[in-house]
Amino acid sequence: MAAIDYSIWVLGYARTKVSGDFMGGSPVASNTGLFEIPMLYSLVVSAPGTSDRRVIAIDTGFGVSGFSSAEGTLSDTFTHIEWPDVVLDKIRFKPEEVDTVILTHMHADHCGNVVSFPNARVYVQRTEYEGWKKVRAGEVIEAAGPGSWALSSINWSNFDEFDQAIKAGRVTLLDGDQVVAPGITCRLASQSHTFGSQWVEIETAGGPHIVAGDCVYWYVNIEKMWPAGYIQGNPWNVLQEFEKMKRLVGDKLPRIVPGHDMEVFTRNLNWTSGLNPVAEVYLAAGEISRHPA
Repeated sequence: MAAIDYSIWVLGYARTKVSGDFMGGSPVASNTGLFEIPMLYSLVVSAPGTSDRRVIAIDTGFGVSGFSSAEGTLSDTFTHIEWPDVVLDKIRFKPEEVDTVILTHMHADHCGNVVSFPNARVYVQRTEYEGWKKVRAGEVIEAAGPGSWALSSINWSNFDEFDQAIKAGRVTLLDGDQVVAPGITCRLASQSHTFGSQWVEIETAGGPHIVAGDCVYWYVNIEKMWPAGYIQGNPWNVLQEFEKMKRLVGDKLPRIVPGHDMEVFTRNLNWTSGLNPVAEVYLAAGEISRHPA
């Protein structure tokens, strides 16, 4: 039986600017100015020749239908916006080829576009989905209107589309850690960045890799064990997730893909196509580099 191996690409699809402490934490990154950060998702693909080849998207970006009407602080703050068909074409894939979508959490920049991946089964943690549904129903806080902290990263139109995917039988709600494909494990990070964030452990022939979602914004968060300033969960739980990731990859922290760090491109083979950069983090045996050179 062939060893499990996956290629990993990280794809920028938009950009914005935020304060240093938003990403790097307070007070260590306070009063450091604004930083341009990338909006990212990842594509993870089985090695060529794998009997059941998998094409897995980790996060899906802003929703095409909901971006212009996003509630909270999301509207009109992003530049360099590209949609999934354009972004995936940079590495010669199409959204229709994706068989699995893993959502690290349900903030608007991570869970839109589910409808753009029509052939994919979608995985999210049950506590994440149900937590935000309770917010919407007023069960967590009564006054959570547009512009509030509670909804500062939420676009309810994404949830409407997600509910339609549930009705269509396309969604699996996970209850904790679970293997969703050979060598692909979703790790629940309960009450960390959000109610039920998760990060993804990826087995490769070269050792384990991690797509961290927003459990890790920047490499410096996990390198210095300092959580980001904008968290809608518990920073202590974030620290515990940092420790779990470190136990998995050891001193090879570049094997962790953060949620919003431009350094993911400078630390890996990278190129810019269209409006945004691409990082080729790892190539499975037999896979062809997508680098244009």
